[in-house]
Amino acid sequence: MGSSERSFGYKFARSVTILADTAKVLLRHPILILPILIGWIFYFVEIIYFKYYFNWNACTQNQLFLVIFLIILSCCAIFSISSFIMLEIIEQIETNNKVNIFKAFSDAIFKDLYKALPIIFIWAFICFILDILEAIFSHKKVNDNENDTLTFENAARIAAEYQSFSLASLTFDLIKSGVRLIVFFIYPAIAWEEDNCIDAVKKAAVAIKQNFQEFLSGFFSIEIIAVILGTPVGIMFYLADERNIVFSDNAWLILIIYIAFVSSLYLYLQQMFAATLYLWIIKWKRAVRKAKLDKTPEPVLQDIIPPSLLDNVPDLKYR
Repeated sequence: MGSSERSFGYKFARSVTILADTAKVLLRHPILILPILIGWIFYFVEIIYFKYYFNWNACTQNQLFLVIFLIILSCCAIFSISSFIMLEIIEQIETNNKVNIFKAFSDAIFKDLYKALPIIFIWAFICFILDILEAIFSHKKVNDNENDTLTFENAARIAAEYQSFSLASLTFDLIKSGVRLIVFFIYPAIAWEEDNCIDAVKKAAVAIKQNFQEFLSGFFSIEIIAVILGTPVGIMFYLADERNIVFSDNAWLILIIYIAFVSSLYLYLQQMFAATLYLWIIKWKRAVRKAKLDKTPEPVLQDIIPPSLLDNVPDLKYR
């Protein structure tokens, strides 16, 4: 019961259409990106603190690894909470209820988060292992401008997670991005269908297997968008490092603000694409059940019009 009957190019085009729709959704419902932006700010402040104010020299090697893992775990928890708030807002829109961000926050914390704790822990552990492997294989070089002094420039480098390019770093970044998209695809089952952790993972695994090309095309489309949006950031760092151009603190502050927006938009696109694809699959399964009752040919996913938060159709009202 997949959608293999259509070509990959057709499915890729559908995924791009979904992403274009998510951009339009943001214009109508800008509140959707707010929890992601707030989550990113918490993440940024945390990283700044541990980079410049935490006494790393007081840690043994084992304590060092533990602290790093706890930092990663807290970051995964922050973005999970942001994701659940966003999903709860989507559910409010898709059930014709008034948007209430405070209720969305309450549901995310007290209804969704505890179910997702095992997923968050596994996600953090995977990222922890990937970071260790990346440190081993990428041979990261410390930039000459990086030091122990907190400046706007160094803060911008931290915000952008700027490092010397290497194929290993690119590979690990893509793997971590893919893992995050999978996690974001699991979360709608918890937020919308109130599944427990195990059932949500099973549903997501089956859905990704059945619709892998749609999932993959969306993933790479988002990464291409990220590269385009990140180009101004790379240019500024290139000019500072290779052309020795000195930028003012105001210029670096503007860059930090831009990075905050782009990073939040990137995470928004990932979660919104995962949520839309999951909602699309819900619509398809509903159509399959109806076809069985009517004894008509069962549709494939691509036969179903993708859902949209702009069409005023409450797709989550009748699950």
